[in-house]
This record gives sequence, C-alpha cells and structure tokens, in this order.
Amino acid sequence: MIEGSEYFFDFQRIFIGDFDLMIYLEIVLRVVIIMTYTIIIIRWIGKRAVGGLGSADVLIIIAMGSAVGDAMLYPTIPLSVAITVITLIAAFQKLYVYISVRNNKVRKITHPSVLKLVANGKLLEKNFKVDEIDKNEVLMLLRQNGIKYLSEVEHAYYEQSGELSVYKYDNPILENSILPENVDSIDYKDNT
Repeated sequence: MIEGSEYFFDFQRIFIGDFDLMIYLEIVLRVVIIMTYTIIIIRWIGKRAVGGLGSADVLIIIAMGSAVGDAMLYPTIPLSVAITVITLIAAFQKLYVYISVRNNKVRKITHPSVLKLVANGKLLEKNFKVDEIDKNEVLMLLRQNGIKYLSEVEHAYYEQSGELSVYKYDNPILENSILPENVDSIDYKDNT
C-alpha cells in the first residue's frame, strides 16, 4: 500500500530519482528478457488466448499498461525509468514486427499458421490437434458464422487471429445439422 508520506513535490525525485546509470542497463536487459519470454508464452498458449489481436498487440498492451500505470501511481518510480521502459517496449515491438515481416523462418516461429478445419462438409479432426482446438469449439465457430449444416461448408480456416473464415457452397445439400440438439447424430469422417 502506498503511504501519503511518500508523496512530496521534488522535480529531481519525480523525473530522475536516486538511481545511477547502471539501472538503465538493467532495465534494457529486463525488458528484452521479459518481452522475449512473453512472446514465447503467448505463442505457446495459442490463438484463442489472444483472440482477434496478434501476440505482439497483446504483449504491447499488457507491457505498456503496466509501465504507464506504475509510473503514474508509485512515487518511488522516477519518470525517466518509466519513459525508458515504455520506449524500450515500443522499440522491441517495432523490431519484433520488422523481423517477423522480413524473415519467414522467424515468422513461422512467432506467428501461428492458418489451419484448414473443414473441407467439403467434413471436419478435419487431425488438424484440431495442431492448435489444441476441439470439435465443439469448431462447431461453435461455424455456428457463429451462420452455419447450420456442416454440408454447407466447402472450406473453413482457423486464422492467426483465432477466428474462423468460412467458404460456403452456393447450393449445398443440407445435411449434418450442427445445432446443439443435433450434434450427437453427426457422422464426422475425416476427409483429408
């Protein structure tokens, strides 16, 4: 808890504090380690954890929010430290995006691939394991896209954002209802 006695008006303390120059080198090291580790963890958790945002977007929101909030609330953190952290986070994010765009090997590691989950009205269940998604979640995503019958779907792709892109047949034969009350009666043959 913050004590009221910790607040007193002193420009030197507000902007610089009593830190020596070595603290800034430590901050650089801390930011690089934590940002790298967090990218790896977000990637490991998967698409569902980040939703419609990319992993870099989630990371910058969390990291910036913490750095900005700490600087505004805690009188023991000089603004120069917070500004250094915020600048490093922004620079790290720009570098992360730059490297990912320029290098396909890095992009394959840092960005999840697009997976085909439905082909020709059949669930491709072996692809579910890649992103640890289950049949019920795929059916829910299909229903959220206005699909009532599995046979309506020519192709469905699980995007990097965690959303499902669905391509329907123009004139489908309506069979294999994916409405919750009918799910247990569907024959799910993997058509790959």
